[in-house]
Amino acid sequence: MKFNAGDSVDGDHCTVLIHEIFRCDDSFKEFSRCAEQMIMQGQTREISYRTYNAYTSFIHHLYEFLMGCHARDAGNTEITNKKGEERIKIIEGYVMHHAQRIMDQYRDAIKNGTAPSWVNHISCYDVTVPAEFAKDFREFRNKAVGHVAHERASSLSLSDFYHKYHKYLYLLYRNQLIGGVSEVKNFLT
Repeated sequence: MKFNAGDSVDGDHCTVLIHEIFRCDDSFKEFSRCAEQMIMQGQTREISYRTYNAYTSFIHHLYEFLMGCHARDAGNTEITNKKGEERIKIIEGYVMHHAQRIMDQYRDAIKNGTAPSWVNHISCYDVTVPAEFAKDFREFRNKAVGHVAHERASSLSLSDFYHKYHKYLYLLYRNQLIGGVSEVKNFLT
């Protein structure tokens, strides 16, 4: 359904976006708590399961939030009027654009001396987001969270996914949590 900024559908959509980013935030905080417990107390099956579950929940809610942001940007609750591969390409393009935009913003802030003191070395940000990031993000979200699929046990490694993509996921999350939520909250007040 098409909608305009400020109408009732947009208001409802913003409410759901806030709910989704808060669910993402809850999942990330649970992941952090479980990961700390795993480091401090050692790895057990139970804590490994809880850590896995929290991180896949974080992936799921972050992806859903980003798709919801795309829908709002497009003014269309159906996200795109395209189907199948064309729809996937549009959504993955949206994710890639924002991931690269965030990396570039940090790199540029470091270069011009306006970066916060807590940011990492420029080498962390002066990179091109891997071309397969959005595809792998979508596929991991679908198989690890959304579907009962044998690939979850046979070919998906959360550890590999984490090592390859966590910095991009974390920066998307942090950027949305700080910027996206305050923008949506301002709209609702």
